[in-house]
Amino acid sequence: MKRQNRIAFFNILSTVVLKGSAFFTGMLFTRLLGGSGYGSLKLYNISVSIVAVVFSLQTQTTLANARVEYPEEAQKGYQSSAMTLSALFFGLCTGIVLLFLKPVSALLDLRPALVLLVLFQAFGTFCVEFLNKKNVYEFRAGWNMILSMVMVLVPLVLAVILILQMPYETRYVGRVVANSLSYGVVGTGICVAILVRGKTFFHREYWKFCLILALPAVFHNLSDLILNQMDSLMLNALMNTAAVGYYGNAWNFANFLFILFQALNNIWCAYFFEEMKTGERESMLAKSRNFLEVFTILASGFLLLAPEVYHVYAPKEFWVATMLIPLFVSGYYVNFLCTFPVNFEYYHKKPKVVAAITISSSLLNLVLNYVLIKAMGMAGAALATLVSHSLQLTLHHLYASRLGKQDYPFPLKLWAAYPAAFCAVLAVVFLLPNAWFVRWPLGAVLGIFMLLRIKQRKVLI
Repeated sequence: MKRQNRIAFFNILSTVVLKGSAFFTGMLFTRLLGGSGYGSLKLYNISVSIVAVVFSLQTQTTLANARVEYPEEAQKGYQSSAMTLSALFFGLCTGIVLLFLKPVSALLDLRPALVLLVLFQAFGTFCVEFLNKKNVYEFRAGWNMILSMVMVLVPLVLAVILILQMPYETRYVGRVVANSLSYGVVGTGICVAILVRGKTFFHREYWKFCLILALPAVFHNLSDLILNQMDSLMLNALMNTAAVGYYGNAWNFANFLFILFQALNNIWCAYFFEEMKTGERESMLAKSRNFLEVFTILASGFLLLAPEVYHVYAPKEFWVATMLIPLFVSGYYVNFLCTFPVNFEYYHKKPKVVAAITISSSLLNLVLNYVLIKAMGMAGAALATLVSHSLQLTLHHLYASRLGKQDYPFPLKLWAAYPAAFCAVLAVVFLLPNAWFVRWPLGAVLGIFMLLRIKQRKVLI
């Protein structure tokens, strides 16, 4: 039990540190870059994320399934074979981009030099994520902690040095260069290390298994990225870069909750796949109830404390986006609820269904963003994403219930009470936006309740 808690703690901490760097550094870079510069950085990062998803083939998403499919002694070989597949395809796509560099530069609205930095950072980002997933599923939390610290501190220090030497109007480029060099260099080293250790490059069976699962994951993750980032792209098109900066900073602030979800989800997924494989259904359901309880309390507490904390976190110029945070948090909570049917679908090797549902939600998001941004501005963008995530949850639950029939472990009666409680807290936040003296004590009560519950069961999840 102590080992389980120690692994959980370091996996959560490493994920929060690695993926939460935008949150932790937001207080610094909003002040150094201003609204417009922060918006430009946000748009650059979206390009990196898109390239990392498409050009890498998302082979890291197959590592959990590979641990179910193949014995332990085959894992290093599978990992090096999957990495080879990604590296070759990334190299091919990079060659095509270099051949058509000027049109690609115009399409992304980035200078050619920045497009090259996008490519380098995207490859490094994929490799870091590959190693992160590998360590999670091998329960090597300590190594993930070291990786996370390196990937936060090195680009942060380098960015500050570069930014302070640049004109105010182009300071965001300093952050871009720092991130690209740091991720590119470390990621390349990770790639080489995995290839050397596995010594398996082309393996027909591994590649076939990998592609069957990875290709739908590309469409799913790309659609999910569009679902979460289309709002920023359309705000840039329909409003201005400063609006993207204000919106993006509030999104980064609320995204800390989503990072906590990802950290907890990494732990839960590892046990879910393992215990579904071994038939330990009751243990898996117990962990699922714990997960539902812990994240519902975290999301509710975040809602209750967010307005005042955000006003400390962001410069006054950015406070106009405070009203968006409850909508962002609600969207992340709905996304959290999706993890149960989605992972059930992945366990049954239905990635095409996952991708199809995400694509459908993204298309709805595109239409709603266009309509609602024109009508409501930034609030319309946040509302469009929330509605799209709600459609996503509905479709996943309906399909997974049909797929599992009587054997589906997450029926509505298991989890319906948790979103009901979250909605009650959401109502308090909307009804009492300025009553911090009511919201903060309520948040403290929820926090104490969660700690007592964790102490009682002696495990986080």
